[in-house]
Amino acid sequence: MSPRALLVTTALPVLLAGCATTSPPAPVVTAADSAWSHALVIDASSSASTLHAYRWRPDPEGGLPRIEEVELGRECEYVEPGLAHYGSRPEAAVASLEPLLGCAIDFVGEGPDVRARAALHLRATAGLRLLPVDQQEGIRDAVGAALDRVPFGTTSARLISGAEEGIFGWLSVNYLLGRLGPGDPVPTFGALDLGGASTQVTFAPRERPREHGQAITLNGRTHHVYTYSYLGLGQDEARKSVASPACYLEGFPIPGGGVGTGDYDGCRAAIRVALGRPCVTPPCSMFGVYQPPLRGEFLGLSVYAYAASFFDLDDYLSPASLEEAGRQFCDLSWTDLVQADPTIVDDRHVEKFCFSAAYSVTLLTDGFGLPFEAERVRAPIRVEGNEVGWALGALLYELAGDSD
Repeated sequence: MSPRALLVTTALPVLLAGCATTSPPAPVVTAADSAWSHALVIDASSSASTLHAYRWRPDPEGGLPRIEEVELGRECEYVEPGLAHYGSRPEAAVASLEPLLGCAIDFVGEGPDVRARAALHLRATAGLRLLPVDQQEGIRDAVGAALDRVPFGTTSARLISGAEEGIFGWLSVNYLLGRLGPGDPVPTFGALDLGGASTQVTFAPRERPREHGQAITLNGRTHHVYTYSYLGLGQDEARKSVASPACYLEGFPIPGGGVGTGDYDGCRAAIRVALGRPCVTPPCSMFGVYQPPLRGEFLGLSVYAYAASFFDLDDYLSPASLEEAGRQFCDLSWTDLVQADPTIVDDRHVEKFCFSAAYSVTLLTDGFGLPFEAERVRAPIRVEGNEVGWALGALLYELAGDSD
């Protein structure tokens, strides 16, 4: 059986049709071929463009391909800012990617056969979706043309929808946890992804969802998954909307004026106001969006994982444990932190964690309906050496599904 015949999904919306793809496609690698092929995915998020390098080979028994992430070194990890920062300057957006493209070529090497089997996929997310359509298209066309010049068998660049982002995250989680293999059915994990510009919730509910559903077939088994993406409710965009001094450490100089007051409860109250549209006809989530009750266990991606690591929490990220750690951090003074470690002023992420904790807890409980004491969310940054994020799922979809 062809690897691409193993995964079939319902049609996922593609917001920017006609994105560049090189021709001809990479040669099909048969199960008898023991050589690994190379594949790279650029996650073009709202805040940065991150390069993920993988090697993969088919399963000789016809199952899902084996995919392993390869670390490239810090100089090849990411570039800032994200593509959306460039707006009406598409050539500047392309120039920002040049270090990553150079790293991709170096990773694959110079052999013509190796390059012919190599693939590079750029997938842009919510940051670009927030731009006007003409700016989206300008960046897409320029990036697509640049990738056409990369000497690999397959390249592609496109903007993915929120539904795709959620599904790719779900695929990554369950692939890494071994929940998608053949044999007797096993419960899948849900995926909760919190990025800079959007947030996604994806899981298999008890009954087939009546709205926002996707059917994913792997190894002859169909999973009916609920997924929804909230554009504008990623951490960075939400922080702009809430704009409360309570969400900044005491004494922190807020961009645009004012200073932080460091009040965790006040921050949560301000966030609740921003997310406060009621659920009129349950079951639903924020803003009255239909959502079945959460089922099973979840992996928290991106901001959830960074928060769990920053606060040194246990494997399970319960809202209660995150709130306790967040409240303690919000009580700290920015002045005292800087005096203890002057270099902290160069770390623009540290001061975000007061808001991050309050916002994550509010999303999980008030938003998605997770009980406050529930230990149902794990938030590791890596599983078996692979980063937990949607990039691996996007590659799996390309290798084992029909994304055309």
